[in-house]
Amino acid sequence: MTLPSFLLLAAVMATLWIAARSWTLPAFPGRTDFVLMQLSAAWWSTAVAVESMVPAPADKLFWAEMAWMGIVCTPSLWAFFLWSYTRGELPARWRLVLVTIGLATWAVALTNDAHHLFYTAVRPINSEPGAALVYSHGLLFYAVTIYIYAFMVMSIVVTASGIHRATPAYRTHYLGFLVVMAVPWAANAGYVFGTLTLFDLDPTAFSFLLMDGVFYWLITRRRLFDLLPVARDALLDAVPDPVLVLDGDGTVVEANPAAQALAGAPAAIGRRLADLPGLSALSATADAMPIWGPAKGPGSLPGPVPLTLDCDGALRSFEVTRVPLAVGGGGREVGCLLMLRDVTHRRRAEARLEDTVRRLDLARLEAEERLVAEQEAKRALNGFLSMAAHEFKTPLAIIDGAAQLLLMDAEVKAPGMLPRLEKIRRAVRRQINILETCLADDRLNDPAFALRRDRLALPALLRAAASAQGDAAPGRRIELDLDGCPHWVVGDGPMLELCVHNLLNNALKYSPSGTPVGLRAREEAAADGPWLALSVADQGIGIPDSERNRVFDRFFRASNTGTAAGSGVGLNMVRRIAALHGGTVTVDSRLGEGSIFTLRIPLSQETLCKDGMAEMPAE
Repeated sequence: MTLPSFLLLAAVMATLWIAARSWTLPAFPGRTDFVLMQLSAAWWSTAVAVESMVPAPADKLFWAEMAWMGIVCTPSLWAFFLWSYTRGELPARWRLVLVTIGLATWAVALTNDAHHLFYTAVRPINSEPGAALVYSHGLLFYAVTIYIYAFMVMSIVVTASGIHRATPAYRTHYLGFLVVMAVPWAANAGYVFGTLTLFDLDPTAFSFLLMDGVFYWLITRRRLFDLLPVARDALLDAVPDPVLVLDGDGTVVEANPAAQALAGAPAAIGRRLADLPGLSALSATADAMPIWGPAKGPGSLPGPVPLTLDCDGALRSFEVTRVPLAVGGGGREVGCLLMLRDVTHRRRAEARLEDTVRRLDLARLEAEERLVAEQEAKRALNGFLSMAAHEFKTPLAIIDGAAQLLLMDAEVKAPGMLPRLEKIRRAVRRQINILETCLADDRLNDPAFALRRDRLALPALLRAAASAQGDAAPGRRIELDLDGCPHWVVGDGPMLELCVHNLLNNALKYSPSGTPVGLRAREEAAADGPWLALSVADQGIGIPDSERNRVFDRFFRASNTGTAAGSGVGLNMVRRIAALHGGTVTVDSRLGEGSIFTLRIPLSQETLCKDGMAEMPAE
């Protein structure tokens, strides 16, 4: 192991460490090109190290030819890295072109014995064993050298253009890049065009050790690749909204592509803002608008100023913000930054929204007017129905009274007329029940309706209801079960009687004539006091499972009721009357087997509703 080979292998190890460390860092622009460049430099240094160690001239020539893969790829990948790092990622296909050129050059170098385009002659510098070789270069060598140096020039231009734009935090990075480029390039130029050697070898590979030292310092001490130094022009290009930088005289010194397109002049930089055709209206606005920035103090920042510009015949809306640019952080103002946020679509959406809200307000007013008219019509209809019901009750009462007198007379003189007279009385009672239901529904819909608080003899009320329904349905049997029935209940007598009538009428209507209907009343104990549980059971058609939850809805009738007469109001009324008394009504039904309706109301007077319908909807 000689000193040259030790130094070269040290450079290889340092280069591989830099490549591995860079690959494990968070992704940064040009990372792939940077890592490939380090690997190419390691390849180059390894080939030169082996060349220095092997003794035979033929072996030295072979490893000199092997180095050409790294010689060609290292500067070109470095140039690609700098471009991607400062101006944005290059397409991957260009990297493939570089590698292809490197492989082709490598293949030509390995076949030099056939054409001598790289080395025309090779000889040892002296007669000592393992002496270094002196190479006479051919035409292809100089062509490849020009190709490599073109990338070196490109790297210097890209780096130098970024130095004056970089912030102080990143300026050290660019200066470090220049040092990294300058050392290998100077060493290689001295070797190619002069007689500069190190240990009788090309000094370029040895310079990689210094290059790795600079990279180590940048990565560990200056946080290279941790904070991404995106170039200012790349950052401005990425902003979709127009951004302009003006000096103190109103001259545009910087503008991103969006601003240049808006200005209508490709060469907007260097011209006064007032002279640009698309932004002349912005000049007066920028001079008059307040300054946005910390100089005004916290909590006092003015909002953006609206601006409308004519862009190729189409009006576009913007919000303009002006940020002062001062020397020394708050010193003399030397210019300003103008940011134009395009809010055209938002303004149009706001206009459409305002139009929609206006039309909705008009529709709401029209709907309210129609609702008032409908409520007036409904009140008029309810008044008419109430008046008609009262008017019908008077002749029906006269007919029922006349039928009773005829019954008394027929018992002696015409017994054969008794069934016909009973039929008349049943028809009258049926009509009276219908009218009572209509009147009760009208009362329940009245916001001013309030329950009566009567102390009712419950057994007598149930017997009277069962008798009346039995008279209306001759041949039908209503079985009363009043064991455990409370003697008294506090509530609205007519309303509770109507509930019992509706439940019994439904049971009789939808059950076969040969089956009884059960009416049972009992007292149930609960934590909040005793409750009345009143059940009406039948063996009728039942209710479909899918319709059971809707059976108490107003005007709803089950799909299996057939042609049976009904309005769909009775059960809804039962639910509303139960709610007024602080209670509930439930149903347990099996299709084809029958139904059990259970009305539960508290026996305590304090539970009665005091506020009209207690928000119980009719529907």
